[in-house]
Amino acid sequence: MDNLNPLLIAIVPALLTYLGTKYKSQNEREEYASKAWQSLYDEIKQRMDESEKESSESIKALQTEVQKLKEDMSALRANHAQEVKALNEQNVQLKEENRQLRTENANYKNRLIELGEKFNGV
Repeated sequence: MDNLNPLLIAIVPALLTYLGTKYKSQNEREEYASKAWQSLYDEIKQRMDESEKESSESIKALQTEVQKLKEDMSALRANHAQEVKALNEQNVQLKEENRQLRTENANYKNRLIELGEKFNGV
């Protein structure tokens, strides 16, 4: 019903009433107007039903898409958590390696100092 022109809705009943005056008897005019109104009502109801059906189908499609997106997000979150855990483990390993290299570097510095003192003292 959204796509029906409001002007058409206002004009059609008046036009039907005007055309109904061409009939000679009151009963014929009323019967004609009643049939025309019923026809218009049926058409509008059919369009509304079709629109409702399309809306229902669209809603179902959107719900399916939302469910798929939720599943994808869950998978991405799980993957992200695993990546963060792996990176944290790698970070711990690198810190330990860095600590060992600093210790080794300090030992080499001390040894170099000792060798320098021995060289100067000889």
